[in-house]
Amino acid sequence: MIEVDGKSLPWNKEMTVADLLNTLENTDFCSVVRINGKLVSSPKFETTLIPDEAKIDLLPLVAGG
Repeated sequence: MIEVDGKSLPWNKEMTVADLLNTLENTDFCSVVRINGKLVSSPKFETTLIPDEAKIDLLPLVAGG
């Protein structure tokens, strides 16, 4: 199992960030995820594997000045 924004979800050993996002609704805002405290940006979603029991936060890109 993994935890995504506080919700428990099933996990598999080949799961990438892109795979996870494809199973969720309304993730178009998500340009960065935090996996166990480490930030991963969208260019690496296809290649970043999610470890079992990961805690994941979906984060929007925020710009400001």
